[in-house]
Amino acid sequence: MICQSCQKLQATLHQLDIVYGNAGNAQVMATDFCALCAQKAGLPVPKAASFPKIISMLSKAFLPQTGISHAPSTQSEAQEDLTCPDCGWTLRDLQQSSRLGCPNDYEVFGDYVGEMLEGLHGHEEHVDWREDNLLDQLAAELDQAVLKEDYESAARLRDRIFELESEPETGV
Repeated sequence: MICQSCQKLQATLHQLDIVYGNAGNAQVMATDFCALCAQKAGLPVPKAASFPKIISMLSKAFLPQTGISHAPSTQSEAQEDLTCPDCGWTLRDLQQSSRLGCPNDYEVFGDYVGEMLEGLHGHEEHVDWREDNLLDQLAAELDQAVLKEDYESAARLRDRIFELESEPETGV
């Protein structure tokens, strides 16, 4: 729906006016405004909550209250009250949901993220899944080359798969 005032932007505010005629009959008049035209018309435009705050509120309301049940043993009383200034996510929220509220939480809760990752995944380092996908893709291409009887391509693909499989793991 387009704003009826500027005829350019998407209408996000809808105003209903009820006008009573001389005979007492009610007439409903609807007007659709974009936020800018609504402000110009003097209508109150509610400010939307920031995305991190919305995610924080929804996470607190709907996520199960499970996850890490303890913090690192070096945690002091001051650290228990640790809160992200951007989204309002607390250390307790992180411990209960094993989730972060915004990108800034990686810095705010950096001491706890490593422990959380190790508890969830068994390691703190990122494991590159793309290598496995590459092997699967090359194996599919090899099968297609064999079906097409393109043995030169099949040999190249076979050698590339062998090369990838024989590389030592880097633990990235």
